[in-house]
Amino acid sequence: MKRDEQGQMTVLIIGFMAVILLMIVVVTDISKVFLVRRDLDATADGAVLAAANGLAAIYSQPAAGGNAELDPDQARRLTAEYLDQVAASNRFDGLDWSADVSGTTVTVRLTSTVDLPFEPPDWQGAADIASEASAIVPLR
Repeated sequence: MKRDEQGQMTVLIIGFMAVILLMIVVVTDISKVFLVRRDLDATADGAVLAAANGLAAIYSQPAAGGNAELDPDQARRLTAEYLDQVAASNRFDGLDWSADVSGTTVTVRLTSTVDLPFEPPDWQGAADIASEASAIVPLR
């Protein structure tokens, strides 16, 4: 007795197509998060360098004194100016940032939300990402 195997290939093809589509969705979502995170990292690097270089210029002036503590408000102002200059709030959804000073080190932290291209059922439609960069202010 031989069973009728007609139609078995259709079930197999549908199963493989579902797996391939799921892989495309996952790879596309992960790629989007990776690319936005890389851009956020570059923006954080630029912001911390702008703040560190700006503070170095301020504190290297003769009137500043050699042992003065770095002003956190100046670091925040320089960071905000850089982020405005590169239009970071237009490039990143829900951009939030902070700039802190500890000794001669400036640290900038950026956080943002990434809307994912595909939102399968029961998955989140967005991902939160963060980037942090630090730089030492070269005081002379």
